[in-house]
Amino acid sequence: MKKGLIQIMFANIISLVIGMLTNFILPKFLSFESYAAVKTYALYLTYAGFFSLGYNDGMYLKYGGKDINNIDEKGFSKNFINYFFIIFLMTIIVLIIGIIMNDSIVIAFAFGLFSYNILGYLKSFYQATGEFKLYGNCLNFEKILIFILNLFFVFIIKSDNSNFYIGIQVISGIVICIFLTLKLNRQINFLKYLEISFFEIKENIKSGFILMLGNFSSGLLTGIDRWFVKIFLTTIDFAKYSFATGMENIISVFTTPITIAMYNYFCKKTDVKDIKMFKNVALIWGTIVIALAYPAKFILNNFLKDYQSANNIIFILFATQIFNIIVKGIYVNIYKAQKMQRKYLTQMCLILLLAAILDFIFIKLFNSMLLIALATLITTIVWLLICEFGKNNQLRFSVKEYIYIFTLLIIYIVTGYLLDPVIGLIVYIATLIVSSLLLMKSTIYYLKKYVMEIIDMKFKFAK
Repeated sequence: MKKGLIQIMFANIISLVIGMLTNFILPKFLSFESYAAVKTYALYLTYAGFFSLGYNDGMYLKYGGKDINNIDEKGFSKNFINYFFIIFLMTIIVLIIGIIMNDSIVIAFAFGLFSYNILGYLKSFYQATGEFKLYGNCLNFEKILIFILNLFFVFIIKSDNSNFYIGIQVISGIVICIFLTLKLNRQINFLKYLEISFFEIKENIKSGFILMLGNFSSGLLTGIDRWFVKIFLTTIDFAKYSFATGMENIISVFTTPITIAMYNYFCKKTDVKDIKMFKNVALIWGTIVIALAYPAKFILNNFLKDYQSANNIIFILFATQIFNIIVKGIYVNIYKAQKMQRKYLTQMCLILLLAAILDFIFIKLFNSMLLIALATLITTIVWLLICEFGKNNQLRFSVKEYIYIFTLLIIYIVTGYLLDPVIGLIVYIATLIVSSLLLMKSTIYYLKKYVMEIIDMKFKFAK
């Protein structure tokens, strides 16, 4: 599992660099309207997973914790072809709707949902089976291709046409899906069967539908703030808010290793003591990751002044990662591993309702993007508290750990808003170090021991 975390982390560092460059280049050289159109397509794409009807989630549960080398070729072939059939059918339906509406973004979304779901299936399969290196390949191949094509259209073609940049994502997704499917076929050799089983389609949807609804609700939660900004505020506001959420998505590459690797681990081990330690490690990691908001503020202040008003939004949205890494990395993975899909869905529905109510109240009373971001932060905090104070929860944080969370959160917000980004970063890091040493001693000792083990292994290998 530790090796898996490192593999995903390495892949995510590559993804981070590419994501940051893309997220700064496009708003720098595109108009607000074109950038907003590209981000509208991205917003649509967050709901593409719903069109799997839960089949992908059923596969995820089916293969969780299994070894990829022991998977039956014919059985997996049937599973994959069934999924391909469902997604192809959904693509045709959405494509027809897009043509009737004469909406180019919906038409693009029809093809995008196809590649998104096929690639999502491969990612889920690699995640479930613990093949984290292959998962990293899925994560980065598409991003690299899109980045290269974006550079071509920005600097060589010099186009401000949003259709080109949306088309890049659609075509790249399809190309990468074909490439990775053929790559997986060389390992499992599943394409030689090409058999559809309507019985298995029914069973997979039945087992995964509730989990899909939970994941879909999570997707709705992720995008609900952007919908309120898009509907009630201006196109420029939506472009700026989307830029801030794009920055948040970039730093999520540092929290993804926790959310990805933990599911496979929880499928095999359930020791409470170990899980609590991983939970504390995830907490410390979350407080480290949000420090990236300070460099983002520095870049906006100096190189992307048209989006400078997004600074305050970025600090609020980044703060949500402290809570998301615990909820999604620990609690949600436990729900999935222990087949507690209904509990997950119930929580998601409650949190989604809360988010919608807060967003509606704040947009009506204050008409402010900043307050929409604050509603998102409040929602994630409430979600963590619901998980924490569930019945007989042995994983609950101690009083010291709660003091650690809210001390750092307050210092982070105050320094982010009031201080120069460089000075703010120094103050926050100093507070982080002192707080960790005083309030998280056992976790720091565990991390120190783990790092020394890695160094010793590298030293022995070098010899």
